[in-house]
Amino acid sequence: MAGTLWPEVSDETAGARLRTAVSRLEGPARRAVKVTAHDLGLAEGLVVDVHQSKDLARRLTDRGAEPRERDISAPSVLALSDDLLPGWYDDWAVVAAEDWHQLRLHALEAAAARLTAVDRLAEAAVAARGAVRAEPLRERAWVSLIRVHLAEGNQAEAVGEFERYRVRLRTELGLEPTARLNRLLPGLDPPSGR
Repeated sequence: MAGTLWPEVSDETAGARLRTAVSRLEGPARRAVKVTAHDLGLAEGLVVDVHQSKDLARRLTDRGAEPRERDISAPSVLALSDDLLPGWYDDWAVVAAEDWHQLRLHALEAAAARLTAVDRLAEAAVAARGAVRAEPLRERAWVSLIRVHLAEGNQAEAVGEFERYRVRLRTELGLEPTARLNRLLPGLDPPSGR
C-alpha cells in the first residue's frame, strides 16, 4: 500500500510515511490501527465485520450445524448482502471479492431455505431476492425465490419469477432453465427447444 501511495521513494521510506500518516489519525480510526516502528496492523480486539459475515455464512452453509437463532434473521441477511471491496481491481482484491461473493450467495440461498422451513416466508423472500440481485443469472438463486412463493401458496408469483428468469436467461445467454427448475412448477409446460 505504501509503495502505491508514494511510488517515487524507496519501500522503506514509503512505509515510514504511511506509519506516520496513520499515527496522526484521531478518534476511532486511530484506535483501530496499531502502529509500531516497523509495522501497521489492526488493533487487538478490533471486530472486523467481514470476518463475522464469513463466520455467519459458514454456519448457514454447514448442513450439519444448527444455526443460531440470530443467524436466520433480517440483520444476518443484511450482513450477507454487500460485496467486498467494490471498485478495487488489484489481483488480491478481485480474488478475495469473488471468494466472498460465492460464499455469500450460498449463504443467502441457505438462509432462504432455513427461513422457508420455519415458515418465516417474508424474510425468506428477502434472502432469496438478495441472492438473485447479487447474481441475476444464477439458477439456484431463482430456485430459492420460487420455492418461497410456492411455500406461500403464491403459484402466480412463482410462475412469474420463473418466466422472468427464463426470458433473461434466453436473452442474455441463449439458454433455457434446467430440468431441475422446470420440475418445481409441474403445471407449467417447459419450453421445447425455443
